[in-house]
Formats: sequence, C-alpha cells, structure tokens
Amino acid sequence: MSQTAVISEEFPHRVSAVFPNQSLADEACEALRNEVELKEKQIELVRPGDLGLERKLEHETTNMAWTIVRSHVGLGIIGFVAGLVLAAVLWGAGFEFAATRPGWLFILAGAVGAVIGLLAAGLVSVRPDHEPVILRAEQAAERGQWTVVAYARDEDEKHRVDEVLKEHSTRVSESI
Repeated sequence: MSQTAVISEEFPHRVSAVFPNQSLADEACEALRNEVELKEKQIELVRPGDLGLERKLEHETTNMAWTIVRSHVGLGIIGFVAGLVLAAVLWGAGFEFAATRPGWLFILAGAVGAVIGLLAAGLVSVRPDHEPVILRAEQAAERGQWTVVAYARDEDEKHRVDEVLKEHSTRVSESI
C-alpha cells in the first residue's frame, strides 16, 4: 500500500527552517516561491510569539481526519488478509495444530493480523514524522526567532524545498 493510499493530506511533507530575523525569513519564502514554485498556501511564516502557531504547523486538519479513517480501514484490511494468508500457509504445510482446528486458526490469525494493521494505522495517524518540524518551530518562536514552514506535495518537491532552505539557514528540519 502506497503512502498516498493511506495519507489523505494534500501536502504530507513538512520542511522548516529557523531564522534570526524577519528579513532572512522573507528571503527564504521568496526563494521557495521563485525556485521551487510553491504556492502561497504551501508556505507558512511563524513569528515569535505567534498565537496561530498550531494552525500554521498543522493546517490540514480535515485531511488528517481522513488519513485516520483511510489508514485504519486500509491497514486493518491488509492485516486481516495477511493473517488469513499466514493461516493458509500453516494449514497447507500440514502443521498438526493447524489441521486439527483450521476454523479457529483462520479466525485467530485474521483477528491478530487486523489488530497489527490497526496498530500500524495508529502510528501513521499520529504522524510522528512531523514532530521535529513542530518542536523546532515552537522552540524558535519562544526564543524570538522566525520559522519558515513549507508544505510539499511529494518527495521530489520536499527535496527541492530542503535544498533551497539549506542555502538560507543552517537549522533545517523535515518530516519523512
């Protein structure tokens, strides 16, 4: 299952860079618009003491809700099917415990597989890969610094954003 099949966000990748002042942050924003051709909605400027910090760092809340639904349904089904395949392999291999109670084997293996899939979906839904970007922006805002947060549509765009921001700042963070 591909990442886009599980994650419903339009811009699932985050890259941030910290700057000591607004003029350097503005220069980086302009470079992102000109060199990477990011749209205005893909760039957020977090100011020191910014009250809208949470919204700027995670502004696709509706799409995140769909990520939760899609990941749980998709990975739950994949886990269930994987459990059934494992049960079929064990039963086909002629293991005694599988041959004596095949019905219970398939029920148990399917249930365990589904639970493992749901646990994986929970991990995907939490989006721990966004944490470094969020923490760095929060810390910078507390210290009176500026942060540019760029939202990338795919891996290629994320790498281009990363390269441009590294030309303007030494403190760059990115999500997976």
